[in-house]
Amino acid sequence: MSKPTRIRLGSSAVGQNLAEYLARTGYLVHADCGGRGTCGKCRVQLAGGFLYENPACTRVAQPDKDGYVLACRTWCCSGAVIVLPEQKGDGLTAFDAQAQAKTAQSGLGIALDIGTTTLAAALVDLEGGNVLATTSALNPQISYGADVISRIQSATERPETLTGMQNALLCRVRDMIAELAHDKPILRMTVAGNPTMLHIFCGASPAGMGAYPFTPAFTEARTVTGAELDLPVPTVTCLPSISAFVGGDITAGMLHTNLTDAEQPALLLDIGTNGESVLFTGKARDARLYAASAAAGPALEGAGISCGMGGITGAVSAVRLQGNTPICSTVGNAPAQGICGSGLVDLISCLYTAGLMDETGALEHGDSFAFATTQDGTPLCLTQADIRALQLCKSAIRASVETLCLRAGVSPDALDRVYLAGGLGYYINVSSAVRIGLLPAAFMSRTESVGNAALGGCVRALLNPDAIDRMQAEATRTHTLELSTDSAWNEAFMEHMMFPDDII
Repeated sequence: MSKPTRIRLGSSAVGQNLAEYLARTGYLVHADCGGRGTCGKCRVQLAGGFLYENPACTRVAQPDKDGYVLACRTWCCSGAVIVLPEQKGDGLTAFDAQAQAKTAQSGLGIALDIGTTTLAAALVDLEGGNVLATTSALNPQISYGADVISRIQSATERPETLTGMQNALLCRVRDMIAELAHDKPILRMTVAGNPTMLHIFCGASPAGMGAYPFTPAFTEARTVTGAELDLPVPTVTCLPSISAFVGGDITAGMLHTNLTDAEQPALLLDIGTNGESVLFTGKARDARLYAASAAAGPALEGAGISCGMGGITGAVSAVRLQGNTPICSTVGNAPAQGICGSGLVDLISCLYTAGLMDETGALEHGDSFAFATTQDGTPLCLTQADIRALQLCKSAIRASVETLCLRAGVSPDALDRVYLAGGLGYYINVSSAVRIGLLPAAFMSRTESVGNAALGGCVRALLNPDAIDRMQAEATRTHTLELSTDSAWNEAFMEHMMFPDDII
């Protein structure tokens, strides 16, 4: 376990927002609220000197009684000494590293998936088709907000923030490449991510996706030189997106799962901040493609939850009840530090099944429930507000699945296969997800967790010269639903806010 970090601010930091300065210099500070000072997760301790409370550096910030300030609401002064809590920098790759098709070219390639919360990369033998190594890390952009909307807003309100987000991301990617390659030459790199992540990666403004009609600067596959991004790779290809909110991570997932080769209807669902999904009606029917993205919020990524965190070491990832006592499992079997999405789904499922929470989401005994303690004895509690955040998230995703099926003319019961993608999709207990109403009961027997399908698709795109053309063609012919204006989605969203009566 890493120790708290002491940092003395130098003259180069003067006048900069502390949270943004830390992100640019490689330190991880959570700012779920996008720097608005409301989530309280970017607290750092002032151990010497002083900081300012305004950008003009005319007023000195006043720490709380324990010496803490919010990094997002303070500005740097030379000589100030701050103490960061222990750094939680590793993510989960959740990737099945199977051999892929071979190419005629020998050498190494890098596949990169830029998730809103987690980055994952793979080193690939281009001739043999094997994944040689993988690595992952938290996306340093969490210092600018927990979800894509907050990051779009930050980049729109302060255009210089876009440069800061891009630099922080590219710095972390360079470190990941160095970790994987060990100074060996890399021939090419493929990159997947939602449209906002791909825009920031390339330095393109995501402002057009922040308001109707939600217009991205680009959706097509984009190839640039590594020199343009200061990356040690000759060429970098961003995989094609479908729309403003259904990106290259989904087209890569379609490739990885061979979604459009299915004879019968199949669904790819990435359960995360945006809840993207693609439904293929099947080759035996009319082979149509429908896609949707539900703005579910970051609760299932651990953000916006009082003791939430990403799926990293020390996160409670699974929960069962022994009587009314929670028994928790953590990532890495480390001491509990918080709870991630899969643990949250399990915990709420357990509380509901045990009668400790009713169908409206109200806790039966008080406004919080202690489910674990940290190594220093601090209780970790699920609050009533946390449950409400989960309800909004699960309702948005469930409603998007039902609306997608409705508009495609395919009943959820008629889906032959359901692929759950992403880190959460890999670790989530499907039974718990059904129990809380996140997924329909019909999905129980036909669901397959495919882990980081985006990274798998990136690997295939590295190895197959025709893959990107296939992805581009599929993206172009996919019909995207606008859920916010769809009456069926709005009705289903309200219906699924409650927890289901028919508990399995």
